[in-house]
Amino acid sequence: MGQQQSQTKDEILFQEVSNNNVQGIKSLCREGAGLEGVDKLGRTPLILACTDDDLYDVAKTLLELGSNVNAYRSGCNGGTPLHHAARRGLVHTVKLLLSHGAKPLILDDEIQTALEVARTEGYSNVVRAIESHICLFSGCMREFCGPSFLESFAPRLLSRKVWVVVVPTGSRNPTKPLKLELAVYDSLQVAQPRLVMDLWKANLEEPKSYQSDDLVMIIDNSKSPRCMRQRRESGFISQARRWAQVDRQIRLKLAAEIKGDMKQLNWFSEACKGVPQPMNPPMFMKTSQTTNVSPLRDDDLTHVDISLPSPKIENKEDGLCVICVDAPSEAVCVPCGHVAGCISCLKEIKNKKMGCPVCRANIDQVIKLYHV
Repeated sequence: MGQQQSQTKDEILFQEVSNNNVQGIKSLCREGAGLEGVDKLGRTPLILACTDDDLYDVAKTLLELGSNVNAYRSGCNGGTPLHHAARRGLVHTVKLLLSHGAKPLILDDEIQTALEVARTEGYSNVVRAIESHICLFSGCMREFCGPSFLESFAPRLLSRKVWVVVVPTGSRNPTKPLKLELAVYDSLQVAQPRLVMDLWKANLEEPKSYQSDDLVMIIDNSKSPRCMRQRRESGFISQARRWAQVDRQIRLKLAAEIKGDMKQLNWFSEACKGVPQPMNPPMFMKTSQTTNVSPLRDDDLTHVDISLPSPKIENKEDGLCVICVDAPSEAVCVPCGHVAGCISCLKEIKNKKMGCPVCRANIDQVIKLYHV
């Protein structure tokens, strides 16, 4: 009889949640109603409250009464309460859940975090709310989008303002170190990023003076094996086709929103390496007795590889690699002696035994040059 009465109270609790009856919910909890029961759709009372913006006060009450903010349910209504609120664009509920310790990196059955769900659904306000909670960096920056050889003539005309964030990604294995991704949005008002780059697969150059501006270059090395294999099997016929057939890595060049603002540029660079701003760490990294979120150690984040800045080329016109037409020409072919390209492109040509790109002589060795 007692078990049947308890089940009845649980069922009534769902009705009170749907009816937005806060006092009825408190009364049922005092009488022993369970907060983690599920309805016919597999939802807990808190998940049900996170499906409607009008039930914000109910969600707040359930959290104050001790509902599990990270309760996970599988199936068609799977995910955590945060997933459900993000899927419906309930920005106030999302902020409420985050303030009570909701873990934003949990993956649902579709292998998506709540942030990715909000991006897919197009809710930019929810995207900004979650990113501001977990990001190591967020801000407006300038992206160089034109040919490299024109940047010295009109750097302002060849750059555009973008919104940039550095955030950790979700993982099925919580014991593994977190990995970081870089998301670039065309504006602060859009939900879907134009570019998402896996920072653990990228090379980052320290902030440096390039052409007439200070910037950071990030080179994305994540290429599909099939794509790389197909390109390597093709040969060089002309200089134009040579440029097109060598693996063209994504080279993202970002400068501070205000020219010369090295503070923002250094902050961004450190964030890409997994180091948050000392005075403004992400909320999910802070210790809190109410959220029970443990702080991340320095080795909990996967750092990106750091390559040394390329030597500064004094000759702006002849100083670029003839293959990728982007990186500085910094390596010499031995024995012919031609300084024809960057170290990565020339090593690629040497491994394929294709000869010097200038004179077609055999390359026995590629040596990097350092300018003093």
